[in-house]
Amino acid sequence: MKKTIITITDNGTVTVSDKVKMNISEIADLFGIFHQTAKRCVRAIEESGIAGGDYSMCGTTEGLKVCPDYYGLDMVVAVAFRVQSAKAEIFRRWIMKKVIRNDMMATLVVPLQNALLN
Repeated sequence: MKKTIITITDNGTVTVSDKVKMNISEIADLFGIFHQTAKRCVRAIEESGIAGGDYSMCGTTEGLKVCPDYYGLDMVVAVAFRVQSAKAEIFRRWIMKKVIRNDMMATLVVPLQNALLN
């Protein structure tokens, strides 16, 4: 299976492929944060159960615990909302544009206006 990563250019263009597989170092590089900060965030997110890693590929043992080496888009999104950096802000804005559509907002406003006029 081909491993693909997310990229953010200097002008704010975000490129996300269909199957995202990134290790902690790649996530840290994506958001411009230290490796230890990314690792701490990833471990906290895993412990809370919000997102997990890909156990179908390889993993690393830390004491009695096995940690996956690669993470998908769900983990990258969770880390983006946990760290503060310029590239994390760009990625959060990109996510919000994908989630919130302008046509949905217009569809909700028109019935409300009609209800207030009646």
